[in-house]
Amino acid sequence: MIILLLLIILFAAAPYFYSPKFKPPVISKAMNEFLEKNNIVAVVKDTVSENERPSYTPVEKIVNKHETFAFDPNTISENDWKRLGISDKTIHTIINYRSKGGKFKSAEDIRKIWGFKKEDAERLIPFVHIENTNSANKKYFDGNRQPVTGGKAIPIDINTATFEEWRTLPGISEGLANRIVMYRERIGGFISKEQVHKTYGVSDSVFGLIEPYLTVDLSSVPKLNINTASAYELRNKINIPDAVARSIIIYRQQYGNYQMVSDLKKIVFIHDTLYQRIAPYLKAE
Repeated sequence: MIILLLLIILFAAAPYFYSPKFKPPVISKAMNEFLEKNNIVAVVKDTVSENERPSYTPVEKIVNKHETFAFDPNTISENDWKRLGISDKTIHTIINYRSKGGKFKSAEDIRKIWGFKKEDAERLIPFVHIENTNSANKKYFDGNRQPVTGGKAIPIDINTATFEEWRTLPGISEGLANRIVMYRERIGGFISKEQVHKTYGVSDSVFGLIEPYLTVDLSSVPKLNINTASAYELRNKINIPDAVARSIIIYRQQYGNYQMVSDLKKIVFIHDTLYQRIAPYLKAE
């Protein structure tokens, strides 16, 4: 028992007397070639002797040196694709696609390129600027893909903006503009800018680009008359559970028309959180 106790004390005290020193990680010649090929740079640490340098390069960390800038995928060069962090194989596929007459008609089209990574597409789509040869559409953009009219940005009402107006915003492709309009119709309209951000495909970077051009006018939100709406309309246009939609109809049949939207609070199924969400979409006439 004494020997066992001494061993325990010895192992417990060992870290205080001995601390191993690890050499910095190293990168072989083959690894250096791989990093260079994939546009990655190693930060060299100058803390080793010259004898350790011939075949290996010690490093502190490896960092990604990808760049982001506005570009037209129909005209961008191979070197610029590399600057954006795209692999040689994918670049070859793109060049081959263009040489055969292929054209990128929208920012979303880069997703269709075989081998184009999803994370790269999400990162680069906000910076895609495809030159539009249609003179009817040139008035919407300046050289930095910003919506302009007489040199000033064009604000849009998020509840009345058309598909074409959404397309004038930076970073908004045809597909994304269509999804925003469809999502707006499905939920009955936007009551805040943040709801635009919830649209599938509107990333943080894209929302940051378009947010300054968004305006909210609650009077333009389409409102459903709770005195004439059917349970189907209530359920599908303002996205409430079927039981709640039916309770609104039953209450109206039993007690007559609603005098104001706040009368919905008298229904036990409608708690404060639900009421605050649906009230902007309703009216009582």
